[in-house]
Amino acid sequence: MFERDAQGLRERLRAALHQPVRRDTGAFDRSVTERADLSRLGGRWFETPLGPGYVIESVYDAGHYHGDVPLRRALALPLGRLAQQVRDARLAELEPARLRFVDTETTGLGGAGTMVFLCGVARFEGTELRLRQYLLPGPEYEGGLLGGLGEELEEAGGLVSYNGKAFDIPALETRYVLARMRPRLRDLPHLDLLHPNRRLFKGAFSSHRLAVVERELLGFEREDDCPSAEVPERYRWFARTGDPTHILPVLRHNAWDVLSLVALAAYLGASCDDPGRPLQAARAAAYAGDWLEAAARYEAAIAQGLPRAERLEALEQAARAYQKAGAWEQAAACWERLIGEPRSRRVAPYVELAKLRERRLGDRAGALALMEEVVALAERGLVRPGSGEYGMEALRRRLGRLRGGGSGEQG
Repeated sequence: MFERDAQGLRERLRAALHQPVRRDTGAFDRSVTERADLSRLGGRWFETPLGPGYVIESVYDAGHYHGDVPLRRALALPLGRLAQQVRDARLAELEPARLRFVDTETTGLGGAGTMVFLCGVARFEGTELRLRQYLLPGPEYEGGLLGGLGEELEEAGGLVSYNGKAFDIPALETRYVLARMRPRLRDLPHLDLLHPNRRLFKGAFSSHRLAVVERELLGFEREDDCPSAEVPERYRWFARTGDPTHILPVLRHNAWDVLSLVALAAYLGASCDDPGRPLQAARAAAYAGDWLEAAARYEAAIAQGLPRAERLEALEQAARAYQKAGAWEQAAACWERLIGEPRSRRVAPYVELAKLRERRLGDRAGALALMEEVVALAERGLVRPGSGEYGMEALRRRLGRLRGGGSGEQG
């Protein structure tokens, strides 16, 4: 009796979590194929040790444009540069053809009961991009999806996603764990494009959602797209009725997501060295620790003309990059330019230049003059003290130490 109760509990838990029940694949009931003709999806059934699965394949020539970006640019991805942007040196050793561009669609936003019902995976084969979309016709076919996807990733050298480290990969891993399988997803180098995109194009647009990035950077505008909010409901109708009409817009939505990964990877890779985008190239070099290159690119960006806010940021970042490279005179020149900016009310340039003069340039008198000036301006409300070493108390302490002749290594 206890054995029957335990078995029943296991089955109820599996059902609640949408976990596939192990069964004899030879006797598997392909009920979905009896309810509707999935050939309208343009896919095919395949067999895995975990049961049958369904996949839709599409092939794009490398000359295909996604927005303004031809897919062929991803065949020459500067993976060394992009590896620096995600701090994963393993990516630098890969050929672009070994990358797998991955995007998933799920039945919800998280939790053990959330199922991955569609996973698009693209890779280059010669001069063609082959996209495979592994579709779950019904919960009972999850073994086939996981098995087919596992085989697909067996030869992968690395993954490319957009926010995949936080969402897509954990969602897949949860399903593999529930199926008592160990995926190799965590073992693969992972180029998550969300993070370098945020870093390189900080402040460039209102949102870093993929749909916004597509429009702003890639020049791709979705027409008659299935909104993300509709995706789970469309899948539920498809799984309930077997009618492919409900899922076709989701397949297109997912395909566009994957093509955007390919185009965006190429775009971001080029931005790391693009003279036409010196601000992005400067940020890329700074994140990689190439301080002199970063400073030179910030200077180039300033020379090309920037809006005021971006110009001030570029000047400050150039100063800090020169300091980290040990180029004290160049750093001091940048801080002086910031102090000379009209309507500048920032304390940081005064403090940083005073530190440089005292500690690196041997100009204690110059440091004292700067601190006297900034304290007087702050007391009159003409500059805004900040916090920490830029706060009013810290400014007065530094001034007092310089007047009193204390050690230049303090404060």
